[in-house]
Amino acid sequence: MQIVKSILLLSCLLLLGSNANGLTINGILDCVQAGAESGSTLASLAIPELKNTAACLNFVPDETANLNAQQLVEVVYKFAQRLFEKQKCLLASIGRIHAAVTPVLQSLIDKKCLPLKR
Repeated sequence: MQIVKSILLLSCLLLLGSNANGLTINGILDCVQAGAESGSTLASLAIPELKNTAACLNFVPDETANLNAQQLVEVVYKFAQRLFEKQKCLLASIGRIHAAVTPVLQSLIDKKCLPLKR
């Protein structure tokens, strides 16, 4: 029953067309889809980037299995500490992240999913 109500509500919203800001339901749904795809793309790059940065730092944690919350925080702290000590690795990581994020953001801006104020 809840699904039927949801479908009816969305159908009514689709019939309304655009609101005062010129947004349409179809436009909003397109942006949600583009945002989800962008998030998925960036998420798939997170682990390889973390591995690249760890390799640059020669970072190998003492323990990696069955970490409790405190041990995990300690590993993250040691990683961040080493990262900020080695500027070369930090700058390389920032450059790779920038190169990955820029086209994704530009795509969202081109689709008018993100407001662009100049």
